[in-house]
Amino acid sequence: MKLILNTVHSNLTLCLIGFFAMALTACSMPKEIEENKEIAQQVMNTPGTIQNHILYMKGPKGEFKLHYVNSDPSNTPRDTVVFVHGTPGDWSSFARYFQDDVFKDSFRIIAIDRPGWGKSIHSGDFPAALQTQSDMIGPMLKNIWQHNGEQKIILVGHSLGGSLVPILAADYPNFISGVVILAGDLEPSLAKARWYNTLLDWTPSLVIPDLWNNSNMEVLELTNSLKLAQSKMTRLTTPISLLQGTEDTLVDPKNAEYATHLFENSELRIEMIEGAGHIINLQHQDQVIKAIRDMNTRSSK
Repeated sequence: MKLILNTVHSNLTLCLIGFFAMALTACSMPKEIEENKEIAQQVMNTPGTIQNHILYMKGPKGEFKLHYVNSDPSNTPRDTVVFVHGTPGDWSSFARYFQDDVFKDSFRIIAIDRPGWGKSIHSGDFPAALQTQSDMIGPMLKNIWQHNGEQKIILVGHSLGGSLVPILAADYPNFISGVVILAGDLEPSLAKARWYNTLLDWTPSLVIPDLWNNSNMEVLELTNSLKLAQSKMTRLTTPISLLQGTEDTLVDPKNAEYATHLFENSELRIEMIEGAGHIINLQHQDQVIKAIRDMNTRSSK
């Protein structure tokens, strides 16, 4: 009987992991995901591109290390874009932007690994809350700003990174000139976890790969994180652009309409991409770059 119960439990765990994986990649095209892995490796082998590790001490959290990839490690002041990925993920979600020579000539491109992802490491509990991540990323943004001649930067975030970037802009307005949100949750009730997130949370963490467990913790925490950040996002005056696919099944397109009320004190521009799914960072690169260029013009005025 014990063997049967263990087998049932193992099968249930595998099913839950499978459901979760399929849900997170429901709008992904395997061909593009595979291409992105190859592109990331090519970027790493490109002369002049540098991976940076910055070590900080952060009170009771102890040591943590943030990793990012930089297309131009010089200290020459220039227009700079910082990309923030979703969950699960790492800097390579934006690897293809490093291969656009025209874009790279116009901007210094930096793509980060959020705390706990990629090569960014932390001590203690996984930092699932958006405010905790903002607290940890803030010193890195200051470092980039200082090495850029104190010229402000543009933040671009996809998915959960899209939920995080307006919080970063609200917390560190001295470093940020504009925000571009790509398919990011903003309205707390629209970000509620699905049934499979709850079931996966009940499954012992020892039998779940860290990738899925950490991602699930971020999804479960997202509604509360957004609730806590509503007032500061309402006060935000930084220019904002929002791109949202009309066929996105992971982030409700209604978030775009909500943004008009949330960012009432910001100059907000919304672009609904007809027929687009969730991974617009991969599938609609030209429109993302156009939004960044537009933001650079707006924020320079």
